Amino acid sequence: MVSSSAATVEALIATLLATRNQTDMIAKLGQSPRPAMSKAIGAEIRSAIETLGGHIEAKRRREATVTLLALLYIDAAYVVPRLRRAGVLRASRYGYAGNLIGTLAKTALQIRPLLNAPERARYFESVIALSKLASNARALYDEIVKILGSRRDCVLKTLLVILNNQFYQGWVADPSQPSWSPRRYTTEEYVDGASLIFSIYASLFPITDECCNHVDIAAITTDAVVYERLLLAAVRLTKFKDAETQIDGLPYQATLEGETVTISSIDPDIERSVRLGYIQSDNQAIIRIHRFRNSNPPMSMSDFLDMGFERDAFPGLLELAEKPVRRYRMMLPTAPEIFSIFAGDQMFREEVESLLLLDVNNFGNVSDLIADVNEHVTTTDIFKFQRYFTFLSGVYQRALARIEDEAERTFLTFTSTVFVMSHDNLFMQMMLIFRSEAKVRSLIDLMKMTISTGHIDLQYRPLIDLGGYYVIAPQVLAASNLVRNTIVANGLRPIALGPEDQMVNAVIDALKSAGFKVESGVELRAGGLDFELDIVAWRDGHLFFFECKNAYHPCSPHEMRNSYDHIKVGRDQLDKRRRVFSETTHKSQLLKKHGWAVDPSAEVHTGIVTANRIFHGAALNGHPVRQAHELINVLTMGKLSGEERSLSIWAGSEFHALDLVTYLEGDSIAAKQLAALDPTDWEVAMGYRRLTLATYVLDPLKLQGIMEASYPAVEHA
Repeated sequence: MVSSSAATVEALIATLLATRNQTDMIAKLGQSPRPAMSKAIGAEIRSAIETLGGHIEAKRRREATVTLLALLYIDAAYVVPRLRRAGVLRASRYGYAGNLIGTLAKTALQIRPLLNAPERARYFESVIALSKLASNARALYDEIVKILGSRRDCVLKTLLVILNNQFYQGWVADPSQPSWSPRRYTTEEYVDGASLIFSIYASLFPITDECCNHVDIAAITTDAVVYERLLLAAVRLTKFKDAETQIDGLPYQATLEGETVTISSIDPDIERSVRLGYIQSDNQAIIRIHRFRNSNPPMSMSDFLDMGFERDAFPGLLELAEKPVRRYRMMLPTAPEIFSIFAGDQMFREEVESLLLLDVNNFGNVSDLIADVNEHVTTTDIFKFQRYFTFLSGVYQRALARIEDEAERTFLTFTSTVFVMSHDNLFMQMMLIFRSEAKVRSLIDLMKMTISTGHIDLQYRPLIDLGGYYVIAPQVLAASNLVRNTIVANGLRPIALGPEDQMVNAVIDALKSAGFKVESGVELRAGGLDFELDIVAWRDGHLFFFECKNAYHPCSPHEMRNSYDHIKVGRDQLDKRRRVFSETTHKSQLLKKHGWAVDPSAEVHTGIVTANRIFHGAALNGHPVRQAHELINVLTMGKLSGEERSLSIWAGSEFHALDLVTYLEGDSIAAKQLAALDPTDWEVAMGYRRLTLATYVLDPLKLQGIMEASYPAVEHA
């Protein structure tokens, strides 16, 4: 049926509602005028997508079916990405009720030709597969609700104590353990689970200042297994929600075989590139910290506290109170000399190491990372804020360590180590450090979290606001990458980057040093399109177009969507550049604009350059994704460095443009790195069903063998 400018979304939905059954609905679609896309129709579609979510939530099956069919009939290419972005077909939005969602996805597949693209059909197939797990996810949710209901007055603070103690004791996960084992999961995964528990709690009960007055003393003895079950249920539930995020916001699919739902990247190199990115980021952090620790580093806060306790330098900081419950209570003096520990600019070892973690994706000097976060707060202020709570946590833990009786020590750990501070008290203490009301208010606003039913994370906003009080797990706060998390949580990335993108400047400098003609920020019109080109470079008959994307290193599938959205934009931009500038006429126009007197028959190459390492090695529509630091190394050094010797990655003794072509295309370093990743499955039991992530693990010896067989060795001088 042809499009009609007179037709509307509302009219089409009304027509379909008048039919008797689903078969008639689908038949009626083919007879109905399709509303022509316009600004008004686009607004109607967006409103109808929101309405669709309301129908699903209210279990209005017929209305939901009609609305989805109408939307897909009008313009599936416009609608499906918006359904995915809004998460309309996620069972977790509707109490983990998957039957209706699965039915809707099956209905969408009945009009498969109208979807007009295999990836859209694949998406609905993935929704069907994942909906099979929804009832199992619901069972986990119900278990969480039951435990919360039975321990409403003490569960939140008890969870924070357990997490706080895990972080302080240096919990080490064992990924080889089965998914029902507590040892399987990392502290970060437990924080994710606890964050979900807080969100579920907020959906059940009002948040008041009394929520965190008590701990569950039974958790120390008879009921410890209850909290273990609670956290394990929550962690597994986060894995289900992560799977929803992956099929909605990333190029992943869900497939069903028997009772197992497998999440996998549609292109295997996507998941390989994700794993490689995390491995490389971890390695770079380890290298930096290793060098730092071998370079006469400053004293750590841990050493400072040990020295202070040995010398009895902190007398009277704690007293043992008996009411309303036996606990250690901080008696922090307000003398300036005490608070000068926290106010000084001299950094402790842990703070420098946190800074080095940020340096992994930095393209300037480490000192550049000491910068403004907003109008009032700097990264140094955040480190000082962490320093204060690191100190407090250490004081409590050292006092507890001196108690010989294990039962007494455990009891006081539960009653003492998570703080409940009034708003006024925290403000007063922060004023003793920063002495600026505007700074303190801004800092607290950045750090505080209101418990809600939305997405929350205890490591991003560690001041949990109960109304008149904050509850704080100090060691969770101290162990968090708080500078990075604060910038991400508050949408401050543009401020953190500053007026100029240092990554772009670093890549430009590297290209110039390698003998390229380079221009950046180029604006021109060609082929009927307006272009703003990040980087254009020419050398030896090869013309390169680079789009640079500077997103923070993601710590979850939720954050990974941001990186992927960036490179998708780069893909779409480079599709147009490759199409237009492959034509000699437009290429000549570009070269003339730059004043480059070179042959316009140059071969065209493209690349997406990223600041973080996630997706390094992948390719979208033939556009390779490469991490900027490695690209710069290829251009300027041409070596893979080792402790005793390096490997030369240039074809000859000097760099040539073909070395860059090889790096971007065909038999590249990235392809060799990906080849060293072997497939493995990461399984989570969901009742009698299983959720499996098809992923990859690096074989270091295999990687070493591939690289040594591919590149000649260069001995260190």
